[in-house]
Amino acid sequence: MLIRSIVAMFAVLLAFPLVIHAEMYKWIDDTGAVTFKDTPPPASKKKKKVKTYTDADFDPAPTLQPAAKTPPRKTASVASEKQALPKQQFNGTVELYVTSWCGYCKKARAYLNSKGIPYVEYDIEKDAAAERRHKELGGQGVPLIVIGSNKISGFSAQAIDHYLENAK
Repeated sequence: MLIRSIVAMFAVLLAFPLVIHAEMYKWIDDTGAVTFKDTPPPASKKKKKVKTYTDADFDPAPTLQPAAKTPPRKTASVASEKQALPKQQFNGTVELYVTSWCGYCKKARAYLNSKGIPYVEYDIEKDAAAERRHKELGGQGVPLIVIGSNKISGFSAQAIDHYLENAK
């Protein structure tokens, strides 16, 4: 009797497969490298070549084949667009929410210092008002970097550069 009930439960589990939904993003960055991530690129609304993949796009039993190596494409129109549009450097206040023990906070601080970017640093463990603002901004970890109306969770030199050049 026990074996029959176990077999019956196993049969029910096999009859109803679990479905997990996820999205993957693919884009070509400024250097021509193809990037796949589960989060959109920092400027997804400005990039035209962002492709979002869902579960329906994936073959349940894919065949693995070696990827073809293609050199990055550089066209004259892309180069001329970059020359035609002058980039404006962010001139507001950069806020850095940190803790004293965080290694990535130290990297973010060192990166901003190396670029000569002025910032205001708040230690969320020593300042209750800074901790409250960190939570209001949706911070769940450190460092939290605020550039204009943009928030960066964690340290990413590429994201910092992007938001400094395209801050809102």
